[in-house]
Amino acid sequence: MRETDRATSIRTVPGDPFVARQPTAARPRFRPDIQGLRAFAVVVVVLEHVFGRPAGGFVGVDVFFVISGFLITGLLLDEHDRTGRISFANFYRRRARRILPLAMLVLGCTFLASSLLFIGERVRWTAWDTIWSALFAANWRFASTGADYWQTDGPVSPLRHYWSLSVEEQFYLVWPVLLVVVLGLAARRGRYGSSARWVTGPVLVAVVLGSVLFALWEVEHRPTVAYFSTFSRAWELGVGALLAVLAPLLARIPAPARPAYQWLGLTGLVVSVLAITAESPFPVPGALLAVISTGLVIAGGVGGQRLMFPLTNRVLRYVGDISYSLYLWHFPLLILIGAVIPAGGTAVAVLTLGGTVLLSVLSYHFVEDPVRRSAWLERRQPGTPTRRTRATVVRRYAAPVAVLSLVVTVVVTATRPPAPQPPETVAITSQDELTAQIATALAAGDWPVLTPPPGELGSLRFTDGDGQGCRPAIRDGNDCAVTGPRPRRLAVVVGDSIASAWLPLVRRSLEPAGWMVQDLTYAGCPFLAADTVSPIERITRACPGHRRTVRAFIEDRRPDLVVVSNAYHQRFADVGGRPSLPDWERAAHLAREQWLASAAKVIALQPPPSGKDPKSCITRLSTPEDCVSRLDAEYRSYAEADRRVWGGQGTWHIATTDWFCQAGRCPIFVGGVVVRRDGNHVTAEYARKLTPLFDEALAPVLGEPED
Repeated sequence: MRETDRATSIRTVPGDPFVARQPTAARPRFRPDIQGLRAFAVVVVVLEHVFGRPAGGFVGVDVFFVISGFLITGLLLDEHDRTGRISFANFYRRRARRILPLAMLVLGCTFLASSLLFIGERVRWTAWDTIWSALFAANWRFASTGADYWQTDGPVSPLRHYWSLSVEEQFYLVWPVLLVVVLGLAARRGRYGSSARWVTGPVLVAVVLGSVLFALWEVEHRPTVAYFSTFSRAWELGVGALLAVLAPLLARIPAPARPAYQWLGLTGLVVSVLAITAESPFPVPGALLAVISTGLVIAGGVGGQRLMFPLTNRVLRYVGDISYSLYLWHFPLLILIGAVIPAGGTAVAVLTLGGTVLLSVLSYHFVEDPVRRSAWLERRQPGTPTRRTRATVVRRYAAPVAVLSLVVTVVVTATRPPAPQPPETVAITSQDELTAQIATALAAGDWPVLTPPPGELGSLRFTDGDGQGCRPAIRDGNDCAVTGPRPRRLAVVVGDSIASAWLPLVRRSLEPAGWMVQDLTYAGCPFLAADTVSPIERITRACPGHRRTVRAFIEDRRPDLVVVSNAYHQRFADVGGRPSLPDWERAAHLAREQWLASAAKVIALQPPPSGKDPKSCITRLSTPEDCVSRLDAEYRSYAEADRRVWGGQGTWHIATTDWFCQAGRCPIFVGGVVVRRDGNHVTAEYARKLTPLFDEALAPVLGEPED
């Protein structure tokens, strides 16, 4: 984040239109207003992560991108103006001294703390996150795993914030090389010194426009990837770089107009953090206001002597100094402390902020700043004598040995195979037995031996083919075409991933009785007569085609039984992606009336209550009480609407709340079996455990004579 505090220095050339009115020596090399911008950026990011307010606080990262592009490009151009060349070795040595020590320290501490706190699969995932972050490729790691930046239904990586650092470093692997090529071509055409900026300007404009256009496409087709993508973010760094190229022209801004630029920019930044939300398309057009506003603040301060107090007072300048440390430390502390105190609320926020400030001050003064000012990685001049004292040996070899040990530990952890799964769970015999087991689980003070092992929950998936949807709408989905003779007793399961999770229960109940169970579920695509929006764009696009295929299958095969189950709290396209209970009920009613008329009988299986993700709340320090969830009013409202829709003639509604909760409290395990593998999907083991209760609910339905 924070780069170097040196501003650009431009050698003047007579007749060059880029020459500023004031000489190079008169321009300040240190920009206190940029330190204030850093402080603003890191504060809003931290507040948004810790408190969820301001809603657009995450645009602080975009502010950092513009600042970084401006300062780094200015330094490269300054070096070229002074020496006629750009030294890659010097540039990357400076970057390494500035970025690596603290980044690696935070990575090491975060992994070690995670391995002591988390268990099983989550430790392995954190190990992989550590490796990708150390390689400055974390953004592609999170993009490839489908991680949502605003992820709320699963364990969040304590290293998720390293994505932005990765974007910057990837940009700086390419930009210096491109700059050298452009400046070299300019030199061949007789342009030298600052006049070569005329050539770099159009190149940067092309980079910015190309990145913006690509970002517009990616936001439309791959919004999750777009957020993390270097290609969709390059324009933000490019805007900062363009400001550095135009610095001599910006220095000609009349002095009385400079405060107006900066105040306008600061106002735009405040508006952006208050107006932008998680629903805003990002990074384009969502980041435009923040980027333009940051550019105005920077432009207004180029060559100017006036100080803008809101950004240049001593407090904000110091916060700007330690902004890199603040950014790196706050997020691991937030996730780790939140895991130790699952219901901490205010306590988690206070401890996170206090720990962040303390660690940031210490790491800045004892690690970040000393290393940045040191001669680490500098080449020793020929003839300089060396003394191999014990202290120098320790300094030279202790750090590499420590880093190597950490690397070996992380790699071994990441590649360790998961433990074998335990034997299948024994089903309960009655609701009374299940109620007694729920009561026992709610009263438990210590963790029993659990099935499946909590450390392996992150590796659990649906059975191969389940929840994959139907071809041709989904290229890799199941073949749902009508072929062959119709089985004597056909049951189909429709709905989203909630229905997919119920499949082990339905199969264990019906298949021994001679039924053929056909999976027509598609994770993320509810069986509702309305256009729904999934966080994954490809599912949103494929969902209508999948529903048409399912409807055609039901109309042609006329199944004896349809089992339908959908998650509550869906997002609907016609209301801007906002969840709505009336829309949910209306869409479910239309699906029942218009899409299922060909089915002999229809059963709606109520989804399990959502709750805490066991991968997050089960740690080495937690107790069973930390994972107990409570039924909320919203779930009860949806459950009542569910009953109204499916409780009519020819359809049946099976309530499942008593399978999970007692007196509004829902444990994460029952009878030694983990109930959910995440926030809302029942484990296959627990689904099979409930088979006798499902059989009991089915008896009056299947016992009725056929129409």
